Amino acid sequence: MLMRLVTGLWVCVVALSASFAATQWKMKETAAQAAAAAAGPARKPSELRKLKPITVPLVARGAVQGYAVAQISYLAEGEKLKALDISPDAFVMDEAFRLLYSDEKLDFKNLDRFDLVAFAKAVKAGVAGRIKSDVVEDVLIQEFNFIGAEDVRR
Repeated sequence: MLMRLVTGLWVCVVALSASFAATQWKMKETAAQAAAAAAGPARKPSELRKLKPITVPLVARGAVQGYAVAQISYLAEGEKLKALDISPDAFVMDEAFRLLYSDEKLDFKNLDRFDLVAFAKAVKAGVAGRIKSDVVEDVLIQEFNFIGAEDVRR
């Protein structure tokens, strides 16, 4: 008889402990959700767009010295992309081409000195100025190479 009474008390203690633990867990979860909601609105999902590679000729001393090949992607907010009348793809490619082609200080044979961070920021700023929108959040350089004119098959 005493064994049944102890077993009954043990079952009650386990059930109450489990109920208390579940209640505490749920309260912490609810508090975390409330804190996340109070922190601000959820960030809109972004879209990554990968562009076709661009080939930029390097002209120096009156002749083509080689070609720069760049693979560029950009990150843009999906809602802003839908609101635009035209896709920013062409503007990103054109801005990158213009910056590479017109940079007289750029030494393609020594690309380790090229500031890719500044280049990406310049492309982003140029696109924002041309389409009058900050739809492009970030510009990513996936590949950046130089091919000398002597290495090109004819």
